[in-house]
Amino acid sequence: MRLYLPLLLSLAACSSQSGENAATDNSNAANVTATLPAETASVPAPDVRSATPAPLNPPAPGEPGGLDDDRTPVSEAPFSEDSAQGAANVVQTYYALLEAGKYGQAYRLWEPGAAGMDARAFAASFDRYSEYHANIGAPGRVDAGAGQRYVAVPVQVYGRLKAGAREFNMRGSVTLHRAGNVDGASAGQRRWRIRSSDVKPRPGEAVPSPQPTEDNRSTARYRCMDGSRLVARFDPDKDRVTVSRGGKALATLRGQRVASGIHYAAGGYELRGKGSDISFTAPGLPPVACTAIR
Repeated sequence: MRLYLPLLLSLAACSSQSGENAATDNSNAANVTATLPAETASVPAPDVRSATPAPLNPPAPGEPGGLDDDRTPVSEAPFSEDSAQGAANVVQTYYALLEAGKYGQAYRLWEPGAAGMDARAFAASFDRYSEYHANIGAPGRVDAGAGQRYVAVPVQVYGRLKAGAREFNMRGSVTLHRAGNVDGASAGQRRWRIRSSDVKPRPGEAVPSPQPTEDNRSTARYRCMDGSRLVARFDPDKDRVTVSRGGKALATLRGQRVASGIHYAAGGYELRGKGSDISFTAPGLPPVACTAIR
């Protein structure tokens, strides 16, 4: 039995380099140690404690903005490159390369043209970050049809912007594609490649924006037992969540003290949960159980 739990990638923080250099960089990432000015009798040594940013503390699995706290076995089949676990391994490799600043190698894990920019622009889009990390979640089931294979892998991307050393946390997914074992498909076409991602860098953002868009907010969608669907937009910075149904905002709830999981309430509305399961209560109605839609 194979357990595929969220994987924490903790390689070195990404370093800025040009797209040209990145496209030919096949060396291992070097460990770089910052050198402080030597202490002299006339110039006091800098206060390293005040200059060093606090350690990153991204949301844990099961928390808003974190990956699902899912310990269910994904597959009991042996690991193989063409399995769902093989696709997740490509995503893990992709973010490890980004953390190491090997943008050229990371770019080549996309299908041709799927990244929406050339290799140089892709590398430049990461210049705004001083740290870039990712947690990789358990992949979904392989979706097969018409000789094609698709699988989605949840990811949590977090780190720090160069501007103001501001932290960011984003939750999304990466969709991978490959050809099935059909006549005419080459070995390269049968390998998993990234088809799309809702957390990829966007063209036109090669220069850090004056107003960065990354923050700690995240969105979760739920299917409920009564047939309805809810959208919850979490804002951990303000300890709030806005709940919508059918495109209409129902209420903005405030965070409540809780030993584990989440609990938000306001105006007779209440949202409780842990991991991918929640219960939602509207004024005058009994609680309804809901499950996150992946």
